[in-house]
Amino acid sequence: MRTRFLTAARLLASLGATSLGTVRRDRRGATALMFAAAAVPLLGMVGLAVDYGRAFLVQSRLQTAIDAGALAAGKMLNSTADAQSDIAMFVAANLPPGFLGAAIGTPAVTLDQTNQRVGVSVTATLPTTFLRVLQVNELTISVTNQVQRANAGLELALVLDVTGSMATNNRIGELRSAATDLVNILFGPGSTPPKNLWVSIAPYAAEVNIGKTRTSWLAAGSYDATKWASQGWRGCVLARTQPQDQTDTPPASAPFKPFWYPNNQYNGTNNDNPWTPNNITDDGTYRQTNDMAGPNLGCPPPIMALTNDRSALLAKIAGLKPVNRGGTMANQGLQAGWFTLSPKWRGLWGGATPDTLPLDYGTPDMSKAVVLLTDGNNEWYKYKPQGDYTSYQRLSDGLLGTTDTNQVTTAINNRMLTLCSNMKAAGITLFTITVGDSASSATRTLYESCASPGPNHYFDSPTPADLQTVFRTIAGQLSNLRIIR
Repeated sequence: MRTRFLTAARLLASLGATSLGTVRRDRRGATALMFAAAAVPLLGMVGLAVDYGRAFLVQSRLQTAIDAGALAAGKMLNSTADAQSDIAMFVAANLPPGFLGAAIGTPAVTLDQTNQRVGVSVTATLPTTFLRVLQVNELTISVTNQVQRANAGLELALVLDVTGSMATNNRIGELRSAATDLVNILFGPGSTPPKNLWVSIAPYAAEVNIGKTRTSWLAAGSYDATKWASQGWRGCVLARTQPQDQTDTPPASAPFKPFWYPNNQYNGTNNDNPWTPNNITDDGTYRQTNDMAGPNLGCPPPIMALTNDRSALLAKIAGLKPVNRGGTMANQGLQAGWFTLSPKWRGLWGGATPDTLPLDYGTPDMSKAVVLLTDGNNEWYKYKPQGDYTSYQRLSDGLLGTTDTNQVTTAINNRMLTLCSNMKAAGITLFTITVGDSASSATRTLYESCASPGPNHYFDSPTPADLQTVFRTIAGQLSNLRIIR
């Protein structure tokens, strides 16, 4: 006999009527008969307590399992097969084979990609113990739920390392693939973009690129188009002086100076050689060599301001490529990401970014977040004899407060930590990622300290192939989900 949680009242009433109806009106055996009459209902009560207790435990564990599985599936909304796989994994983790003797059915999953919704139902059967004497041989347990993506908004900056070392082991290719995944997960399968999802991209190397048309953001007298000759200024800028290299101050109050690599280029074959002319011009095409010349040497692709144009974002990601020379200065990339999220920059970026963006900090139902990625340490390339030319000019210029090659990385790291603290204080969530085995333990500690609201927002990806899992995890954390039963 199967029952779907038969109520205790109905079962006991049935038991009581049947048992008491068999009592004879014989005073000589009254006590024994009364005990016998009461024994069956009592046994039924014990059976209810034990078997229904087991059933409620199975039900509770099963509900927890499908809730967790549906939330995991709802973060991706990839396919019904993927959703079933996720949910089956959580069911197996919460109810191992043979749990209380229950037989768990295959979860039924409905995936509504248009309305961003996942529904799950599953049935289990549980053999009874005491209730068998009452011909109740098993209990049927059914649980259902539904997960809906919420409508909370997001402004997200992807701050991505495109230094020359990203060519190693195809790290740049894995980055492009993983970042593409993240964008597609956040935008979902529909063709219409979410109304309140905006993403920017800030590639960085030893400097950042604000865009070659933004000469109005430059300090008066700092731009002379003839210095770049026929190649023209590509849009890279020098770092601001401290403390403005750790704030979100807009260009009207803290203008930039254009990056121009001096004409006396360094021949990168020997650190101890003097600076000498080099005739291979860096025209933006990636070459697996450090023997190149300016005037835009080491300049990464321009920043892409907030947009909800998925196709434009994917095209930008697909075009990312490594940039040689200069070194790695993640603090510059992180600050550039902040520029795209700060309301102080509202209306400055133009293009696909509406004049209403970025929104104020603390706007209801709107979050601001950054994903910062590197594959190595903050460092200055080719320290000797003067250090390569970067956003902080030459190492010998002392703009980081030191000309010591052993102290310069510490100086960059300290400025980055201050920048992280300032961004977190503004309410921005920071996800940080180190890729490969080039990052030192000090760099991993730096990125873990930078992450917010805690170390669970820091990810170490031992191999480039792990990046896809990392970016999917972050996409899941950024997706706003709720269970609506």
